[in-house]
Amino acid sequence: MAGDYLKTILGSGSGLAIPFHQVPRSPISARISGARRFVAQSWELDRIKAIGAALGGTVNDVVLAMCAGALRRYLEAHDEVPARSLKALVPVSIRNAGDVDSSNAIGSIVADLATHIGDPEQRFRQIQSSMRKGKEMLQGLSGREAELLWQLNQVPALLMSLLGLADRFPIVSLTISNVPGSQRQLYLNGATVDGLYPVSIPFDGMAMNITLVSNNNKLDFGIIACRRSLPALQRMIDYLDDSLVELEQVAGTVK
Repeated sequence: MAGDYLKTILGSGSGLAIPFHQVPRSPISARISGARRFVAQSWELDRIKAIGAALGGTVNDVVLAMCAGALRRYLEAHDEVPARSLKALVPVSIRNAGDVDSSNAIGSIVADLATHIGDPEQRFRQIQSSMRKGKEMLQGLSGREAELLWQLNQVPALLMSLLGLADRFPIVSLTISNVPGSQRQLYLNGATVDGLYPVSIPFDGMAMNITLVSNNNKLDFGIIACRRSLPALQRMIDYLDDSLVELEQVAGTVK
């Protein structure tokens, strides 16, 4: 792992994205105020699975590509697409099959979102390659080492925030988290639960957070951001839908 980090820092790595390294300053890496805007929407999981199957990727690859396309559109609308790609902190499960005893088994990957690339298929392939490299790194660690890496990745963000430097030295651009949920219809007092929209927390230097949860063959997205740093957040819903349709056209899965 140390070798991969060093090679990446020296510019001879093979696609591993790491905290702080070539993370661009953007409107998303701004300092935040107390104002918030929250938006939410659901998309059919089958649509996302079909794209993944057609392009040889995972659901997470497609979700990240969907978010990357939406983020690029959002930044284009504000004429602020950085020359370097946005980077996302992506929590991943490191729980072994059959493990029901571990209370937490979380690791993290820094994903290159390829937001500087206009072509959606090329963007998807770069995201896919970045995720593959990150997973290879985690596979070389024990469960305890992977958890420790996850914890260590949080420390610089908190330190930069305390020092008031998070917007000048962003550790990553934002967090994108895909949380496993129920694959069956849920009910509350006899009423169907149509959506579960997670609300997370933005930080200085990471003024937007995208979290989604699977729910009865849907993915329910919850997006929260600092309203002053990132205005018109509601447009992200349109941009996510546009990005999903664009990926379906690339994959040839449009119905």
